[in-house]
Order: sequence, then C-alpha cells, then structure tokens
Amino acid sequence: MTDQLAEADYPAEPADLFVLLYDSIADGVFQDWTATRWYADERVRRRAGEIAETVLDDGVLDPAETAEIIAARGDRGRFTIMLGLDIALAHASPFGPYHGAPALAAVLVNYLTEGKLNGHGTTGALLPRCAFPGRPRGLRAKAEFFGVHRVPPQVWDKIDHRVLPAVNDPHFSRDESVAVGCAPVLETFDDVDIEFEQRHGMTVYRLRPMDSSGIRSRVKAIVRRLDESGAQLAVMPEASLSDSLLELWKEVAFDTAGRDRDRRPLRFLLLGSGPLGREDPPPNRAVLLDRWTGQELLVQDKLSGFTLDAGQMRLWRLPDAPPSGTAVEYARPGTRIRLLDSSLGRLAVLICEDLGRSSGWERELESCGVSHLLVPIFSKPILEHRWEDQGAERQVTGLGTWVTVSNSLAVGAAIPDEDLPGTRYTCLVSGPKTLHRTAYVTERQFGVSRTGAELGRLPTSELPRVFPGAAYEVWHEHWQDTE
Repeated sequence: MTDQLAEADYPAEPADLFVLLYDSIADGVFQDWTATRWYADERVRRRAGEIAETVLDDGVLDPAETAEIIAARGDRGRFTIMLGLDIALAHASPFGPYHGAPALAAVLVNYLTEGKLNGHGTTGALLPRCAFPGRPRGLRAKAEFFGVHRVPPQVWDKIDHRVLPAVNDPHFSRDESVAVGCAPVLETFDDVDIEFEQRHGMTVYRLRPMDSSGIRSRVKAIVRRLDESGAQLAVMPEASLSDSLLELWKEVAFDTAGRDRDRRPLRFLLLGSGPLGREDPPPNRAVLLDRWTGQELLVQDKLSGFTLDAGQMRLWRLPDAPPSGTAVEYARPGTRIRLLDSSLGRLAVLICEDLGRSSGWERELESCGVSHLLVPIFSKPILEHRWEDQGAERQVTGLGTWVTVSNSLAVGAAIPDEDLPGTRYTCLVSGPKTLHRTAYVTERQFGVSRTGAELGRLPTSELPRVFPGAAYEVWHEHWQDTE
C-alpha cells in the first residue's frame, strides 16, 4: 500500500481503520527500534491523543484526515493514528478501565453481537485485550504496543469464538480474585474403565469413567462442597466425563443452583473430559457448563492424543496393559480452538497432552490473547518443576494467561511413594505475580486433595485463586496521556 491512497480507501470506523493500518504498516518498524523511538516521542503521543479525542467525540475519524497524516508521515503517521485509535477503542472494551463513550457504542455492540470489534469491511478480527505477557517489558513485539489484538484471517478461520451474553455473565469484578475448586473425581483405577485392544495395526487404549453409584454420589458431594467452599470456577480432571455423567452433572448443578451469590457463588464448571457421542472413535471432549442455566458454554475436543510407552504403563500399573511397546489413545482429535469471552476473561481449554504439544494451538491463543487456560489431565501426580508446572509457566510468560491444571488421584494411587518421590499435588494454578511486568515471576499455587470429592487446597487450607482477565493502564502508557 502506498502513501498516496485516496481518502476513499480509508474507512472512517475506528476498528476497521485500525485493522487496515495494522496490516499495512511495515513489520520492520517493530522488529528494530523504530516504533520504540516513535512511541517515546512526545509529539507522536500528543498527536495520538488528539486523534483519540476526535474519535471519542465523533465515533469516527475523517478519512481525509487519515490520508493527510499518512501522506505526510508514512509509517510514522500510520503508527500515530493507530495509537490514537487504540486509546479510543479502550473505551469500547469490556476488559478495559474506561467506560462511557457513547460515540463508540456501535463498536461495542458489534463486539457483543459479532464477537469482534471490526465490521465486515475488514477480514479476520480485532479483539479487546485481556492479558499481557508475563515477562519483563523490553523491545515490544508489534502486538504488545496496543490494547487490542489483531487476529489475522488465517488464524481466525481456525477459531470458534463467542461472547457470553450479558444476561448470562457472572459479572466478575476485575479487581477481585476468583476462587477455583478442583476435585479429583477418580480415586483409583476401580473408578476408571481402561481397555486395551488392537486397531489399525497398533495397540490402542480407551479411558472412560465408571458410571457407578459411588461416582454418582461423588458428583453430588463435589457440587455441595464447591458451594460450601465459595468456589466460583471449578475444573474437573480428564477421563471423568461420559454421556451419562454429563447429564448427571447438568441435573445436579442446575437443581442445586441458587441466585444468592454469597451462598452459591459457583458459575463456571468445567466437567473434565471424556469420550462423548457415538462416533468411532469418539472425541475426548471437555464441557464448560453454566451452573445457573445448565447450558454448555464451550466444548473443546482434545487436539493431540497421548501415546503411552512401556515404562509409563509399568509405572502407572495400568490394568491389563501390554508388557512392551506403546499404546495410542483411541480418540478422534479435535481440529478447532474454541474461545469464550466473559467477565472472567477470554477462556480456552486444553486437555492434558495439549498443554505440552503447543505447536498446534499456541499461535492461535497468542493472536487472540487468551487470559485463562483450563487444563484437565489424567496423569501421575502433579509435582513441582515437572511437565505441568513447566507448561503452565511457559504460557504465563508467553501469553500472560492464568493456567488451571486439574488431575485425578487414580494414577497416583497405583504408584508407590518410592517410585515417585516428592510432594504429590492434584491441582496447580499459575499466573502472573503482579501487574507490573518487571521480572520473570510466576505465582504458583499447588493444591492437594485426598479423596475424589475433596477440593484441592493450598497449605493455608484456602482454595487457589485467579484474577479475571483485564487490560490495565500500566501496560499501555499512551492510555494515560488523555486521562
């Protein structure tokens, strides 16, 4: 795109204009120190503030003004306009600190109804920011200069994204932490149906929970204890869900729901994962439930099946496992990433192996700025500095997301202490330590449960907690220029 485009080539709507400029500005501006120098220039910031005031007053930016600035300043002009648009768009973001911009009502309505700030005049999506990488700020990447996420069309096409309607939203406060309840559900291999067989020339395995009276009683006890604990978000482990148990969870959760947030604050309930549906093989699917309505808010199929090796099968003491070779998870892999926006933030689900195999999803979650990852697993006990801890810390550092990992007791119950030394945990919640990104510091909260219906507790006997996803002024100094 040249700097001599006619004004008719520039949209007046701020979100569409931002997308157009973001895609057209040279990447080299951000790969060296050019954008950093411009960002520190008082004249650039002052002009950006003037543009923001215009957009906040009028809801649009005159294409003639856009064309004039770019004709005179080129990429520097584009960058200046983008900063101004970013300041204005912060007032149309439910994740931001600002409110009360009537002129930008159409942008907010488009986000609430279409799931993105930009309209049909541009491709892909522009989303409000609700997370920031949890590492010290240095030379910023292109996306990190702004309070919105530009999701390119090739990434957006792989994502199913929805915004929870306000009438169904829990309305979490951005300044208050949210208690997280994780219950193991599965206590021993007696609670799990494990089957090995030959399919397609290889050994495969299936995992599903037993639909027993004990499990059904445990589901009821878990919901009761979640209410008693004050948990607002709950995450159950992998292999604890089946078609029949899904209906039980829905029935119990909805029948016990009340509208008293102090007595029954639980709203979001991730029902672990398991083989759902009649496909052969079935997907390994997790379901996020709205406890008040009984509705499925998000379903996510496991993206990467797990292959057991002989050493793992021996260590885990898996019943009827082959003595040698490998066994492949018999499940239909998922092909899409599903995201849900609410007052908790931008939520996604990864299932066990998915956390460690990031090549299939990391670009999508980074482009969208996911603030919370819910991770049900079926594995040996969680230990400090092992794969769950390392995988969670990677996402905190790279995305700034909160990661909740929930495990069962079943595998650990079969492994003697001498074969797996160290403190054994059933859940892990990791997130950024502070808003100020000045160090590589991750807050790690390890929880312990001793029975399938007991919630994972910290050494203080408290539940782990996360903060809602939000965008803060401390990440974007140019927002403060117009305060």
